Amino acid sequence: MSAILKLKTINGRPVLRGIDHVWSVILDLTRGGATFTRHDVDQRCCDPADNGITDYLRRLVRAGILAEVGTEPAHGRRRGRRIYRLVQRHQEAPRLRRDGSQAPTPANQLMWNTMRNLLRDGFTAHELATFAATDEVTVPVVTAQSYVKHLAGAGYLIVLQKSVGSRPAKWRLKPSMVSGPLAPKLLRTHVVYDPNTEALHGPAEVVAEEVTP
Repeated sequence: MSAILKLKTINGRPVLRGIDHVWSVILDLTRGGATFTRHDVDQRCCDPADNGITDYLRRLVRAGILAEVGTEPAHGRRRGRRIYRLVQRHQEAPRLRRDGSQAPTPANQLMWNTMRNLLRDGFTAHELATFAATDEVTVPVVTAQSYVKHLAGAGYLIVLQKSVGSRPAKWRLKPSMVSGPLAPKLLRTHVVYDPNTEALHGPAEVVAEEVTP
């Protein structure tokens, strides 16, 4: 299932909607132990009407990562806003099911982890799919091929061995492109977005959709 990411830029830097951006907003709002409301999050997101924000807050509460600690006073016809406190601070955005249980790590993240840590000397798409798979998540070779193709096109990979006949291409992650722990995202506009550096690699569009390769 794909997640819609609407992009806009502020000083040349893209601002996302989606759980990674919502989580970064929550971390920023709660520095020093401050509480926040959904309205506070809305002010820093591209689309305040995005129902995904409410859904994600609900999942975080069910996981015990957020706690509801009260409501603001009602104002006119506006109901009192729920007040949240961050209980567990995580570097990366928690990926949760609706009941608050931990969701499996996405295939892109598994492949990025594998490129950075296990296959630093080079890999084929088949090797990447094999080593990235877990007991919970199967990574099809075609998925690995697609991710490799897009990362190579965005300048993340060095070709060590070209594909000739039945011999597959072999790639290695460029050391200069090991930007951080978060996997670069593929956007339907054929842009690769790196959440570690907030950089777009490829032709940028104002509205883009993240896709599973």
